[in-house]
Amino acid sequence: MPTRVHAGPLLREWRTRRRLSQLDLSARTGVSTRHLSCVETGRSKPSRDLLLYLADELEMPRRDTNDLLLAAGFAPMFSQLGLDADEMAAASEVVRLVLDGNAQNPTTVIDTRWNLIDANAAAFWLTADVAAHLLEWPINVARLSLHPDGLAPRLGRFGEFGDHLLRRMRQTLAVTHDAELGELIDECERYVPATDRHVLATDDVVLPMCLRVGDDHLTFMSTITTFGAARDVTLSELSIETLYPADDLTRRVVADRPWLVDLTGSTS
Repeated sequence: MPTRVHAGPLLREWRTRRRLSQLDLSARTGVSTRHLSCVETGRSKPSRDLLLYLADELEMPRRDTNDLLLAAGFAPMFSQLGLDADEMAAASEVVRLVLDGNAQNPTTVIDTRWNLIDANAAAFWLTADVAAHLLEWPINVARLSLHPDGLAPRLGRFGEFGDHLLRRMRQTLAVTHDAELGELIDECERYVPATDRHVLATDDVVLPMCLRVGDDHLTFMSTITTFGAARDVTLSELSIETLYPADDLTRRVVADRPWLVDLTGSTS
């Protein structure tokens, strides 16, 4: 006979990941430790509402909350649609507005595994001299940034930038516990030796991204936008990062929109 699948092991796994005992979770939720134990061992079948309540308290990602419900025999709570789905028209329009509205500023849309979902022309302009294999879909922005054949040779303060990016990736991993992201982090750590990871004592209020493009040494500051209260898995995993000029030279260069220059040397 096949082993009966239930939500208990998943619930216990996420409770352990959040470093909570059954007593801790009981104190937070008001659910007795006895009932939590019965749910985790499969001796008690939890209601859908209870699972959603516990998943919310454990800050489980939307994708994993769906998995928890499916394991218990319930329908998923959150949709998982492509951006081209009719139901996602409004959200897709917001993404397009952000990309088009930042046409002068390099902007990328990525998921929690740092895979590129979309980008504007200014963002692709920064990838000049990047090896072709790193620009084959699916493009991974973390790999493209830190790989020796990617942006790495043109990045200033590479150790600081690499350390910052790896920290961001680990923070995401701490939330999602995504094995594929963990493998990507292991790969990217090889591109940034531990001896090169350091934070310099400077007067910067924000760690800039310093990148050589042609003969120009450009400096950007980044902002990240996410969808608030996203109830779709795809949307909950999206972030939009925009690079803004951080000095006069960079402002002058991007104001000319060099990515629009055609082969005749004129601008469109």
